[in-house]
Amino acid sequence: MAQIHQANSKKHKLKFGFFQIPPALKSANVCCFVIGESVSFFGSWMTQFALVWMVYQLTNSAVLVGIAGFTNQATGLVLTPIVGVLLDSWNLRYVLLATQLVSIILSGALTYLSLTGEINFIWILVIGILQGIVKAFDLPARLVAIPRIVDNKADTYSAISIHSFLINTAKFISPMVGGLLLAKVGAASCFLVDSVSYFPFISAILTVRIKSFANNDSTKKPHIWQNLKEGFVYTYKFLPIKYVLLMQVIICFMIMTYVNLMPIFTTDILNGNAETMGYIMTASALGSIVAGLFLILRKKVTGLEKVVANSTLILGLSLIFFSRSASLELCLILIFIVGMTNTLSLIAISNFIQLIIVDENKRGRVTSIFTTGFLGILPFGNLFFGGLAGHIGVANALLFGGVCCALSALYFARKLPEIKKIVCPIYKQTGLISTSN
Repeated sequence: MAQIHQANSKKHKLKFGFFQIPPALKSANVCCFVIGESVSFFGSWMTQFALVWMVYQLTNSAVLVGIAGFTNQATGLVLTPIVGVLLDSWNLRYVLLATQLVSIILSGALTYLSLTGEINFIWILVIGILQGIVKAFDLPARLVAIPRIVDNKADTYSAISIHSFLINTAKFISPMVGGLLLAKVGAASCFLVDSVSYFPFISAILTVRIKSFANNDSTKKPHIWQNLKEGFVYTYKFLPIKYVLLMQVIICFMIMTYVNLMPIFTTDILNGNAETMGYIMTASALGSIVAGLFLILRKKVTGLEKVVANSTLILGLSLIFFSRSASLELCLILIFIVGMTNTLSLIAISNFIQLIIVDENKRGRVTSIFTTGFLGILPFGNLFFGGLAGHIGVANALLFGGVCCALSALYFARKLPEIKKIVCPIYKQTGLISTSN
């Protein structure tokens, strides 16, 4: 079995000089989907960038910046796990189409309010809550769809890596463009670009083939809570997933909130403006692209748990040094490392989970629990660190997050032998490693 998978993997790889083009790129189905969604993410990141800056300019309050970030994603903590149960039976194409159409309406509303000058903190909170509800359905559906659009199951890792790479490329471009648009035109232009960016993804959703793994029993109301409990029990008892999800929660709570603190850090520590923040966020996103490239070109599919441990430790240390710096040049270098290791850790966690899920009927539930780390835990981090920055200063708040992250990475590293012992049989079963290893 392992030899067959390895032979198929070699057959589907195009060699180009000294490196191999990822096999998933040969699939028009995968390319159409990931390129379309990367364009929509470009607009989404630009809106997030513009909203954070707008809130701080309107309120001049670190606490309100944290509250804005909280309302934008807090609904995910409640909704996302339930959505995972539904996604195991719902038609993914219809879910994705609905979320894109609602996103266009919300971004259009932000554009109108900004152009008319009626935008205020309350409107941002209301639209943020609605965007959070949409994300609770949209992000898990995208992740569940990736393994179901590949032509060859062995190409799942490649497809997920390409998906993550293109998303982070959009994350790299959007702050750079967004900073220029904010400085020269205004926030309305960012929201308008976001509104338009969903149309290519809608076209992709209508075009691609998405395999169906419907479970009709999970659509009945009496079974929803039972299936939800089953998903949580499976996640808790399967130690490799349990440990990496704990790492994800820590990264999202302690580290990813740095995005919302950047307007404060830029203004108070670097004495900069919107363009300065654009440079900071662009450097961070450039690091994300490097991380994505590394995972795409990484020939060894296994060993992602070790990548998580090492990159998370470096992530914590680099944020510690960043928090102590007041030089723009040094900050750009350090935030590049933060962006790179942050993305490397989270993509490695996502890829690791997708690889070791052997029961397709649980994919939606486990993926939704993973997504809850973004949509549910992150807003509480935004709220906590917004308040912490208001009391002890933004630099000390970032220092605290970095220290907690580094200590957690050391704890996770001690669990690596236990994780490897459990996942090796799964790798052999799926043909990712030879049975002779």
